[in-house]
Amino acid sequence: MTHMEDINSQKDPTLVEPVKFEPLQNDTINGTVQSRFNTPLFKIAAAAVTLALCLLTYLMSAISAQIEIQPSALKQLSVEVDGLLTFKTGERFLLLPGEHNIHLRADGFQDHTETLTIPSGGSFVHSVTLTPLPGHLTVNVLADTANHPQTTQGIKATVSIDEVVVGNTGEEIRDIAAGTHQLSIHSPRYQTHTQTIDINGQDQSQQLAITLQPNWTNVQINSTPVGAKVFSDQQLLGTTPLNAELLAGKHQLLVKLEGHKSWQQTLRVDAGEPQTLPNITLSPADGLVAVSSSPSGASVTVDGQYQGQTPISINLAPDQSYRFTLFKDGFEAQHRSLTVTKSSTEINPQTLAVTLGASLGDIIIQATPSDALLYVDGRLMGRANRQLTLPARQHNVSIRKAGYASHDAKILPRPELAQTLNVSLLTIDQDRWKKIPRRYTSGSGQALLLFRPNVSFSMGASRRQQGRRSNEVQRQVKLERGFYLSEAPISNAQYRQFDRFHSSGHVKGNSLNGEHYPVVNITWDKAAAYCNWLSAQEKLTPFYNETKGTITGFNTQATGYRLPTEAEWSWGARYENGAMMTFPWGKTLPPPAKSGNYGDRSAAELLGNILVSFDDGYKVTAPLKHFPPNSKQLYGFGGNTAEWVHDFYSIKTGLSLTTETDPSGPKQGDYHVIRGSGWAHSTMTELRLSFRDYHNQSRNDVGFRIARYAQ
Repeated sequence: MTHMEDINSQKDPTLVEPVKFEPLQNDTINGTVQSRFNTPLFKIAAAAVTLALCLLTYLMSAISAQIEIQPSALKQLSVEVDGLLTFKTGERFLLLPGEHNIHLRADGFQDHTETLTIPSGGSFVHSVTLTPLPGHLTVNVLADTANHPQTTQGIKATVSIDEVVVGNTGEEIRDIAAGTHQLSIHSPRYQTHTQTIDINGQDQSQQLAITLQPNWTNVQINSTPVGAKVFSDQQLLGTTPLNAELLAGKHQLLVKLEGHKSWQQTLRVDAGEPQTLPNITLSPADGLVAVSSSPSGASVTVDGQYQGQTPISINLAPDQSYRFTLFKDGFEAQHRSLTVTKSSTEINPQTLAVTLGASLGDIIIQATPSDALLYVDGRLMGRANRQLTLPARQHNVSIRKAGYASHDAKILPRPELAQTLNVSLLTIDQDRWKKIPRRYTSGSGQALLLFRPNVSFSMGASRRQQGRRSNEVQRQVKLERGFYLSEAPISNAQYRQFDRFHSSGHVKGNSLNGEHYPVVNITWDKAAAYCNWLSAQEKLTPFYNETKGTITGFNTQATGYRLPTEAEWSWGARYENGAMMTFPWGKTLPPPAKSGNYGDRSAAELLGNILVSFDDGYKVTAPLKHFPPNSKQLYGFGGNTAEWVHDFYSIKTGLSLTTETDPSGPKQGDYHVIRGSGWAHSTMTELRLSFRDYHNQSRNDVGFRIARYAQ
């Protein structure tokens, strides 16, 4: 034994010695190497773990959903929920988040299906109220033998539910919605029965018994002599003595007996309240005369008392002579005398037949155009220029021609006098203008006058005219379209209906705010907005296009209110007997007294330039219509205030020889034209009617008047 062996043999048993590692060896079964993880036991364990994990995941993701169903007590209730991994636990369902279809069925109720969206997290409660199936009803009519001997059994009455007829009594009325309804039972001879009824629904049949109350009463009718026929509302009831059943309400009773005067009376009957009428004593009849005429429709008088129109039967006391007169428009009156006998009765009356002779008159028609057609009482008579002989009664006459307005009139020919009807037909356009008012007052109190100039004239001024400015270029215009122009500028009071806070201000303490003074200190846009406001008051199409309070354009086809065009203003102020006036009062300065309100000596402390020899009595503006109008009855063109007009400001070149028709100025621009003079103007240039100014801001000497196209 070596030394080392000796040492090893003497090892300490408590020491841990390292051991060489060797890999685990596979088992061999039937010659095949088998892993421990492929054993059946391991697979079963793995599947169990996987299932547990899935169940845990489902339980953590699923939502507890409760479906509450009304009504609560239901028979044969079935609740189904579609969807992946849906479980029911008691009255709740475990559902994964997302959409699920639910299906509910119960006896007596309509099936219910809907889609639920289940949210993530928390619990979910959904309420469903099932709709009952319709119900069915049979209404039976019972007898009321205790109070009324005539039974109501067997009476067929109509049944209405909620005012809709649904069937008859004694028949089952099916499919009535469950709930409270208004039931009505109607039968011709019974009082309408109305009540509230609750339909249970759930396909259940219900029975209802009712007693209809008679809607009639008994009326005892007696007469002397007996045997008279009794009529109610022209229906024969029988002969007296008579116990008749009459429905509740008013009735016209008529009792007739041959050879006697008829008896009649209005009788009111209440259901269930019998009546006995006082005995009816029938008097012997008068003689009866049946009057007829050819043609019929003639009025009849007997001894001057009007009786009616033919054919007519008249009762008259017998053994007397009467004077009959028959008359009809267009016919000569006829007179007859007749003695009435006792033997004239309803069966064998006396007769009086009269033939009326026509009463004629001559009418001479003279019409222009001569080829117009004539209609009398709707019948074509040929050309209008002719003489007619017509019955002496009122006739409708119409004279017509294509392109012209018809002339309609009523004529009454007179036998003793020939009449002449002169007619000049108007063209369609002439007739239309005839119907347009020549003057009217707007909703804000402005009087407007109608003008149809239809003339050509020259705007601007000749270069030789003293005081002329370069923007007064002459140009030819024509006004064809009719228009209205206000008599005077708009007053403060009229403008404040649109803007109640507006102030026209003052000039060095001299007020411009009088109610009946012209409004000033307004921009052109404010004036245009006032026109649109006035159009809206009268439901007219606005002339100016307005967006959020800003005027953006205009529509020349509109008939709403607007400012006058420069051409209309120029014609209204200047055109006189085919020529254009220089000044409002004439051709030369200075203005005559009381001709208008200009910059005069009374305003010397306010103005630089004045008319030294002129005093109109007003330092600033004057009341509207204080000074005389011009020849067109328009006020204010001579002084007081200058006026905004519609047109954007521009300067024509004067080179074109073309005549402009109804010009409305440029479509856009930076300034608008101001025309006329006012209280602050005094120079020759300013006082001329051709003077043109422009601005885009308000001024204390500028107002406006309104206009609109007539059509």
